[in-house]
Amino acid sequence: MEEQARLFNLQYAMYTIVFIAVSSLALGYLARIMARLRGFSQAEQRKVFWGFMFAGPWIVGFLIFVLGPALASLYYSFTNYQIGDKIEWAGLDNYRTLLLNEGRQGRNFNKAMLNSFYYAIIGVPLQIGAALGMAMLLNNEMRGIRIFRMIFYMPVILAGGPAILLAWRYMLASNGGFVNESLQKFADTFVVFDYIYRGFIYLMEAFNGFYIGITTGDPLGPISFTIAGAAGLLLIGLLALGEWTEGKRTMAWRSAQIIGIVIVYRLMAKGLMADPVDPAWIYFLGIVVLASTMSMAWQRQPRIKLVQGAGLVILLAAVVGVLSHTDYDATSVEARRYFIPAALVAVPMLGSWVGRWNTQKYRVLGGCLAVLSLILFVRLASGQLDGHHLNVVTHYLTFGSTLEHTDDLNYLDKVYPANQMSSLWFFGLTVAVMLGMALLNETYPRARRWLSYGALAFFALFTIGSYLDGRTYFQAFEKIAEAAGKPVYHFAMFRQATSEFPVAGRVPLWMNSELWSKPSLILITMWSSGTGMLIFLAALKNVPRSMYEAAEVDGANTLQRFFKITLPLISPAMFYNLVIGLIAALQTFENVYILQTPLTVDSLQSAAFLLYSRTFSELHIGEGAAMSWILVVIIVTLTILQFRFSRSWVHYEA
Repeated sequence: MEEQARLFNLQYAMYTIVFIAVSSLALGYLARIMARLRGFSQAEQRKVFWGFMFAGPWIVGFLIFVLGPALASLYYSFTNYQIGDKIEWAGLDNYRTLLLNEGRQGRNFNKAMLNSFYYAIIGVPLQIGAALGMAMLLNNEMRGIRIFRMIFYMPVILAGGPAILLAWRYMLASNGGFVNESLQKFADTFVVFDYIYRGFIYLMEAFNGFYIGITTGDPLGPISFTIAGAAGLLLIGLLALGEWTEGKRTMAWRSAQIIGIVIVYRLMAKGLMADPVDPAWIYFLGIVVLASTMSMAWQRQPRIKLVQGAGLVILLAAVVGVLSHTDYDATSVEARRYFIPAALVAVPMLGSWVGRWNTQKYRVLGGCLAVLSLILFVRLASGQLDGHHLNVVTHYLTFGSTLEHTDDLNYLDKVYPANQMSSLWFFGLTVAVMLGMALLNETYPRARRWLSYGALAFFALFTIGSYLDGRTYFQAFEKIAEAAGKPVYHFAMFRQATSEFPVAGRVPLWMNSELWSKPSLILITMWSSGTGMLIFLAALKNVPRSMYEAAEVDGANTLQRFFKITLPLISPAMFYNLVIGLIAALQTFENVYILQTPLTVDSLQSAAFLLYSRTFSELHIGEGAAMSWILVVIIVTLTILQFRFSRSWVHYEA
């Protein structure tokens, strides 16, 4: 039996070698034929043949082991494939369940994605700060510095091992753990540190309690307007205060684009998964096609015909796909809702296809673009910007309340959130103000100042008013629970964390509480920031000492030298660490797998870990594949945005 197994393995290995040789040779001949068809010389054809033949093993391996499984995964994401069951086509059902938070799995995916964003938004900046701090310490010339570099890098070698992660679990134990014992020793020795320590516990538990409330889907009420108003106040305040510069104009453009993209993605995640798709998305797609065509024509780009054709094909595919719900009945009222925007795009696009571009073509396309935009705005504004909903603005600007029945739990939990206008309108208002400031720029400085100061006053009053109403909203849940003699379930952990200031001797429950599980994982990630430290250290070594000396002669202090010289010159390293850190944070898996406990499995669960559990533990291949492709789209989009918006702050000329 053993001899047969050895012979089988040897035979299988021989077949593999033959397959690799034959496939590589075939790939080389195919590349040579393509080179001949393109008119290459005999010498160039030989180079192409040998090049592709020797690269054949990697190319064939990529097609079989990477591209093939990826395409299979994409197909499975549109099925309800489960191990042991027959594969059945499900269309967008998996994506609809996940993106619309339908059922238990939809809610779990939403919670896991919010946890992943927590690791990215909170953890990555802290990790980059730790790496930069260590690099600046190690950049000093002193005896034994190489030993310190080895010590600082050692966690990178050890961090991925299960034994080290388990050691962290013991060190972070609430009773007798090394971390808590050390912190408590300092707190007992220094009174000031004790108050800082307890304040840190209070703030961390309050923040994480509020975040847990968001992930579990507790209604925010007026606080959603507070968040939108505070974001607008912060962004516009950064632009309005101080001297207006070209850098602020660039910041306004970039910020407006980023927020606009986030709004569109948010709406797409909800709207495109509707069954059938809302006609507003056909209008939006038409606007994108017309605007792209006009922009390329204005810039005289040669591939405009390709863009026109691709836009028409995409639009036609979208309309046909949506009309499948109406059995292609062109006379139905439902079908007309999709044909009208398609016609407003297709007719002028086909007209612009023939002949040269002139003023009349621009006018026709611009007119259709304006009509589509107006109709889309009216559709979106319907039920959102009427008098009843706009009362939110007047109430909050005068510090009034929008709550009508503070003693009705059903009203607070379901009726009030459903009847309020979306807070996305105020994010959109922030985008409009920043675009206005960027367009006015230095051409109309007085108008720009009036716009910025007016927006600042509006968002300041709106934020304060909505916060006061939000506080009333949260207190209403507490009063109802107290009258019924039941605990408050609305943001329960946040209420518990903020009910009283931590007493002396209080320690963080790192691995035993939902309030501390995510900070624990981020702390371990910061401990292993050695790779980023090496990148920063290499960048710091390339900063010319002469620039620091010149700045010191000019009277620049340490902070000025850091922000004006160090950060700009190491910006490529900063950008690299940011991109890699963000991707790694969204793919967090090993730490969650090892560190989770029954008490923290929900609070630690990342999107990658849920993908693994759903696919390989519960054997729901179709749903797991859909999760993977959603995660791929998010990671690719964020990476593209980082590259797109890095040009204004990353300086490679150094």
